[in-house]
Amino acid sequence: QVTTATLRIVDDNPELLHAWKTRTRDVGMSHLRSSASNHLDVREDALKKYAAETCGKDCCRPGKKSVFAADYMRPRLDLFNDHCDDVVKRHKLRESHIRGMVSDIVPGAITSLRVRRTDGLVDLRAENVVLALGGGAPAYPEWVCQTAVSRGLIRHVFETSSEGGDSVAIIGGGISAAHLALRHSRAGAKVHMVFRHDMREQSFDCHQDWMMTRDASARTGFIPERQLAFAGVESFDERRDIIRRERLAGTMPASVSRGRNGLRYAIEKGAVRHHKADVEQMVLDGDGVSLTLTTGAEIHVDRVLLATGFSKKPPGAGLVERMVRKSDLELCSCGYPAPDKYLRWGDVYVAGALAELELGPSARNIAGARLAAERIVEGALLRRV
Repeated sequence: QVTTATLRIVDDNPELLHAWKTRTRDVGMSHLRSSASNHLDVREDALKKYAAETCGKDCCRPGKKSVFAADYMRPRLDLFNDHCDDVVKRHKLRESHIRGMVSDIVPGAITSLRVRRTDGLVDLRAENVVLALGGGAPAYPEWVCQTAVSRGLIRHVFETSSEGGDSVAIIGGGISAAHLALRHSRAGAKVHMVFRHDMREQSFDCHQDWMMTRDASARTGFIPERQLAFAGVESFDERRDIIRRERLAGTMPASVSRGRNGLRYAIEKGAVRHHKADVEQMVLDGDGVSLTLTTGAEIHVDRVLLATGFSKKPPGAGLVERMVRKSDLELCSCGYPAPDKYLRWGDVYVAGALAELELGPSARNIAGARLAAERIVEGALLRRV
């Protein structure tokens, strides 16, 4: 059994889940997109039980007092975060946190890791190592000027604070962009949204079939056809094509687009202006930025906020490439690992985006974390037999 004495979590943030809490707060999220069954605890009903114990059973029923949205039992963000804190406290995970960044990994039966901390280097050795590096580096469009970034005139929502000004341009048409637009318009800012398509509504960022864990399948007796078909595809290039088709990027749920005070109403009222276009050029304009759009329109704003997602390159690319050079590990043509069904890649395990060629399009979200944990634990237990 894993204990705090034998577990280490290497993360360069001041506390666990710091990046998650900061990003969701900055975009103005009120409820999660995913349902109450997707959380960090073990049992599928753990979040619902936590809500009943801490808020009362009435808070779990539909109505104004509910801490869950009416559609799909989506938890309120503060409830979800409180439950995360409870999980961290119960399992004493803070005691396992090492603040630093892994600069080198030498895979083996006992894997060696070098961690770079503010007070120097620390060497670790572990029987089981999981690379859970998130979604990767934020994606910056080609037209972005580095000078504007360094001056804070252009900011990516996944890297820095999303504070704007009296006028702001938000680049992107997904759920993060929608949350940002609503947050800034409610604060009285003049808001422009720039994305090249109409608003696209989807409840989740991929079909629910991709999110079903093996425990849920065993309980219901239902194995999603999408997962079965994906597991039967031997070509990783074909798997990458499936992921591209099935991942519903640039979408938002109806609760955000046309729910009460949703984005559609903000656009209709003129509180948010949607430009169905791309950015063709940017120019620094005094203390602000001027953008020329492919429609010929020009907009002048105090700040540009990028809600353009993550780079297509794998997360931790430098670390992963160094591991490949030092071992017999291989990467697929897209640059991502090809792990086995237990998410084992050589002598390490992978999760998040690095596991998507085995898990499918849900690998990057909370449901994907649960899928990954299920398989990694199974694989680690088999190693000990």
